[in-house]
Amino acid sequence: MIIKGNRLKTIFIAAGLMTNWIMAMTEGGMTRIRMDAICAYQEIDGGRKLLVYTQDNSLFEIVEDITNITSKLDSEFNINQ
Repeated sequence: MIIKGNRLKTIFIAAGLMTNWIMAMTEGGMTRIRMDAICAYQEIDGGRKLLVYTQDNSLFEIVEDITNITSKLDSEFNINQ
């Protein structure tokens, strides 16, 4: 809130909707990854794991639901197969 004169003015600032996030099981547990932070992703070990690289140089190794998450990422980044 900001005090302006003798009146309070409320300002709402949101961090962003959670719709642009994916939830994925990593070796460290359930993890939320912001879609607009993803720079690259690749399947490894014959599709049993998915590596996701983000803008802040974080690397996530996703270990479950690889096909569904890859499909979401392909759709988000307009990749046709």
